[in-house]
Amino acid sequence: MTRKRWFRWLIPGLNIKRWLALFSVGVGLLIIGISLMFNYQWLAVVEDFVLQYSFELTGFYNYNILIGTGLFLLAFGILLMLIGTSKVIKTIIRAVLPVQNSKVSDMIFQNIRLEKGPKIVVIGGGTGLSNLLRGLKVHTNNLTAIVTVADDGGSSGRLREDYQMIAPGDLRNCLVALAEQEGVMEDIFKFRFDGNGDLAGHSFGNLFITALTQVHGGDVEEALKAASNLLRVRGRVIPSSTELIKLVAELADGSIIEGESNIPTANSPIKRVYSQPANPKPEGAALQAIDEADAIILGPGSLYTSIIPNLLTDKIAEHLRASKANKIYICNVMTQPGETDGYSVADHVDALLRHGGEGIVDTVLVNESELTPAIIENYRKVGSTPVEIDSDRLKAKHIRTVKANLVDNKDTAIHNHDRLGKVIMDIVYAMKSDMEPKVLEYYLQRDDH
Repeated sequence: MTRKRWFRWLIPGLNIKRWLALFSVGVGLLIIGISLMFNYQWLAVVEDFVLQYSFELTGFYNYNILIGTGLFLLAFGILLMLIGTSKVIKTIIRAVLPVQNSKVSDMIFQNIRLEKGPKIVVIGGGTGLSNLLRGLKVHTNNLTAIVTVADDGGSSGRLREDYQMIAPGDLRNCLVALAEQEGVMEDIFKFRFDGNGDLAGHSFGNLFITALTQVHGGDVEEALKAASNLLRVRGRVIPSSTELIKLVAELADGSIIEGESNIPTANSPIKRVYSQPANPKPEGAALQAIDEADAIILGPGSLYTSIIPNLLTDKIAEHLRASKANKIYICNVMTQPGETDGYSVADHVDALLRHGGEGIVDTVLVNESELTPAIIENYRKVGSTPVEIDSDRLKAKHIRTVKANLVDNKDTAIHNHDRLGKVIMDIVYAMKSDMEPKVLEYYLQRDDH
């Protein structure tokens, strides 16, 4: 083990040094106890042997050699204790949880660090939410994803109709995103059956969650706990409600569109969305997570069909407004055809406030990376344009705007999950230290972002 890895055991706050000290005290008491049991005079034999050896070497009794020998034996004993303890820990860990990385201490320190991370609640759905979770899970284990369940299209819609259960699709994506090892498991959960049979079009992950729900007597929360244990999920995935919800949109022209999958196809701006039944019953664990959170994040994702549906669940918006945590909205980089055509950042926030009330957002994170003409043109072909950043309108609402480089600017305008996660953590820690807004903005515009 290198010197650096040895010194890591001395990092403050890991709760390791106190137990090593306790172990050392125990060894010392053990030695004293054995000495008292067998008469400490037997130690004099060792002392006489060392002094006799020093006399033969130097011609006189050198008590400094006696002290040096004692220090050597003490250091050697401590070394043996550390090596033995390390080997025992590694053997136990490999027996309980086989690891591919031989540096078990790295895993221990990472787990300790993650367990001490801030409590963060993320609210939304779709690919935006799962992308954010991938970026956050490397910084804290104390993650709670509150996920919309109003999806009624594709595999999720069919399972919802056949088994009268909430849509599993977004829940599945969040479970995979928070899994310790994504890789093959991610491929399996995303796998869709082809052909013309009954399974055609179904996602394996959706079927897996449906099966677990049936095994647990229809209890979705228990099914998600079981799935989390199987996937070794970092954090929790909670549906905003377990009721069957139909999402309905009232358009600017007065027409009504029913069904989450139908709303983006409307040819008129959305005035508001609401659920049937109204004020569906929330999951208690979701409300508790909001109350205990250090930070709450809305988005990124489809404004009207992924984020706002969670605010329609009874008491969620109320608990959001009452929370003392920092409440951050991550705005999409591009507008979404059929939902946010022509929307600026402030327009997105206005929609959130109309549905959730004042006080559900205090900070907005936006991308300031300049997109290439090729990317903009590709999005323009499908009716999407860059979201205009109008910070002055947000400032008038006493909402701060934080700008950071969040997009790789390669092929798409999708947030880079690693960069997004790091910036979010910087915001959370900066807010906890009460940085002034201008200092915070400078802090986030460093080159490493």
